[in-house]
Amino acid sequence: MFEGWLSIVIFLPAAAALIIALFLRNDSQVRWFAIGATVLNLVLIAITYLNYDRGAGGVQMVDRYADWIPVDGLRAEYLLGLDGLSAPLLLLTGLLTAVAAFASWRVTLRVREYFIWLLVLETAVLGVFTALDFLLFFIFWEIELIPMFMLISIWGSGRNKYSAMKFVIFTLAGSAFMLIGILALFLSSGVDTFAMVSIPSESIVGIPDRAAGIDLLIPAGAIWFLLFAAFAVKMPLWPVHSWLPDAHTDAPTAVSIMLAGVLLKMGGYGLIRVSVGMFQETKDFQVQDVAWLLATLAVISIIYGAVVTLKQTDLK
Repeated sequence: MFEGWLSIVIFLPAAAALIIALFLRNDSQVRWFAIGATVLNLVLIAITYLNYDRGAGGVQMVDRYADWIPVDGLRAEYLLGLDGLSAPLLLLTGLLTAVAAFASWRVTLRVREYFIWLLVLETAVLGVFTALDFLLFFIFWEIELIPMFMLISIWGSGRNKYSAMKFVIFTLAGSAFMLIGILALFLSSGVDTFAMVSIPSESIVGIPDRAAGIDLLIPAGAIWFLLFAAFAVKMPLWPVHSWLPDAHTDAPTAVSIMLAGVLLKMGGYGLIRVSVGMFQETKDFQVQDVAWLLATLAVISIIYGAVVTLKQTDLK
């Protein structure tokens, strides 16, 4: 694949949203154009997935612009890539967004705005799954909040505004932990880049392999907890899960498809990519030390969710 391919895949939905905002006024045209854009992007994503060399593994199809934010002593890079963890999630996002677009055919309220936000949401999630720079990852992570808030609060039902606000508050709280964790990691590791440490050094020339024997000035355990808290909210794990039932119940069906099928995967992806991937070789803390905590929270979440489900009357 040529350089810039991943950027095309990620920003095609956003470009389609811009075209809808500027040029399309007829609701039927908006529906067909939005569905066509999601299907086209699904085809491009499928081509991307099929061209990923699973035998070779590692980070592939790298799209990199090193001087994205030129600041002395700091390299915040526009850095995208695909590996065995992100490739299936990219395909899943493209597929479910197309399904959600088809499921939104009967939307009659502010059709243009609805599909604009749905397409922006796809771009944000695709960016999360392909960003290999912490700052870029965080930007995409935060962009996702805006379309989700709009889609639930405007096109939802029941206590939709309450549910949308609750979703934003929980996620922003988790994002605050993430931002502090990212800054602490950057300041304590003595490097000049926000590139994710789990990237093997041989995959991208110039990216240091900080996963081996990293010596943090700030306790690695504290940084791990900050990052883990953000991903736990998004998954969500007990006891930071209470936003999910409200959001699912009051969101439109198509948005529930995206919420259950794609957005919740962002938490698990971040947990594996960051909390597990980059804390295996630190000198004063290893993720294996808290394996019992992860297992306990997972079991509680499964059992608690199953028991609570027995008393629900709403299928969502």
